[in-house]
Amino acid sequence: MTLADALAGRHPTLSCAEFADWSVAALRTHGFEPGNTLALVGVCRDELTFTFESAFAARWGAAFDISSLAGMVFLGSSGMAAAAHHAPGLDGRRRYVVAVLPHIGLAADGSVGRVLRDGQQDESTACGALVGLQHELASGARRDGIDHDDLEMSLLRRDVLDRLPVGARPDLIALTELVRQCATDEMVRLAQGLVHDADADVAVLSGVLVHHHDEDRVYVAEAWVTLRDDGVRRPLSA
Repeated sequence: MTLADALAGRHPTLSCAEFADWSVAALRTHGFEPGNTLALVGVCRDELTFTFESAFAARWGAAFDISSLAGMVFLGSSGMAAAAHHAPGLDGRRRYVVAVLPHIGLAADGSVGRVLRDGQQDESTACGALVGLQHELASGARRDGIDHDDLEMSLLRRDVLDRLPVGARPDLIALTELVRQCATDEMVRLAQGLVHDADADVAVLSGVLVHHHDEDRVYVAEAWVTLRDDGVRRPLSA
């Protein structure tokens, strides 16, 4: 199933609280518990993501924030090294649960990329950065280079363009899914050092946060845990 299926109601999604509860239950059998695990949360900087962050923190405790514009992962090796030194490890193992979730709006009339924010009369975009990038691509624009006055947007644009054929014009759903994969791949790349440490177990939960007109829901695209014992990915089912 795909994000498009989830938005159309053809694939089940979880509320933020259900997602957090599921993550605890799914990982408990692998030795992960609140109190012995450090959560790393990567969502967009948008205030709309606070509902998810609060629900996840209520189950796992305060998280190490890896969030960037559009939910991309830009913390780099220094940020990852910092996280590596923050995890509990009193039982001789360090455990990390990583949530990677770009977001997308779904208005009451079914419009994708739109959301009515508290205190506003008119709908606005979500994710605004991805809607803007999608419009650029649809117009045929292809902007290169790093803009230090718009650093995260230019990094987002660079990473997306690296994965798109010249002239490609994905819709917002496809672009959101591409960004989810970009962010997840980068998190996995950075986490390789953790997995290869003698004492690290790492769980990755990758999906999309959907702002429905009545509540936020989580579409789980992929999830797995990698244990230090053998380095094998074990899938988690939502």
